[in-house]
Amino acid sequence: MFDLSLNNKVVLVTGVDDMLGAAICKKLAEAGAIVWIHRFHTNEAVDLHKEIRSMGGLASVITSDLQTANEVQAVVKKIIEQNGKIDVLINYADKSAKTTINQLTPSAWLAAFQVNLDVPFLCCQAIIPIMLGLKGGTIINITSQAASTGDVGPAYAAGKSAFQSFTKGLATEFTGTTIKVKEVVAPISLHDQNSSFQAKNKVMKAVANKILLLCTPYLDEEIEALDKEGLNK
Repeated sequence: MFDLSLNNKVVLVTGVDDMLGAAICKKLAEAGAIVWIHRFHTNEAVDLHKEIRSMGGLASVITSDLQTANEVQAVVKKIIEQNGKIDVLINYADKSAKTTINQLTPSAWLAAFQVNLDVPFLCCQAIIPIMLGLKGGTIINITSQAASTGDVGPAYAAGKSAFQSFTKGLATEFTGTTIKVKEVVAPISLHDQNSSFQAKNKVMKAVANKILLLCTPYLDEEIEALDKEGLNK
């Protein structure tokens, strides 16, 4: 049986404002992680924080716009002051207001890119030096099927497509290092108003389980073992 424990791992999850974000935080807390739940404007994540605490998990809530490097650095500083490190960054911050091209204003277009692309860029730029100092870390960028399907509107699709390209570039930069950069593509069905709660809940559990797996060294160890097995044949 493989070990999926995240005991004493400090995890920052950005943009936790829906059921999938909550499912991710709860799954990581169940595995023993110290979870920092980020919200943009309000402390609506307080209930999630209480739920995690009630099941014996460790979590804190932090609120910030994350619109500038200084705001991101302030969040990072608070986490470091309290926990001394950041082992995992999960970029989940998302802006998915559906608009047609005629409804889309220049400010709404820029806002979609600011949340879907600029925020994860600023977070990675601030946290990677910390991970390098720790001799390792994991970054998981949660993108969307909309990047390839075009659903949820042109601004969202374009922002997520750019986010996917950013993730590929970052992963290439850190290939062969102790920094792991992974992508998880959220199914477009999570935006489907006709999809049942049961169906969405099943998808959310699957996504949360995949993220937990990527947070552990299990997959890397399995790949290394397969490589060694191949060399020994």
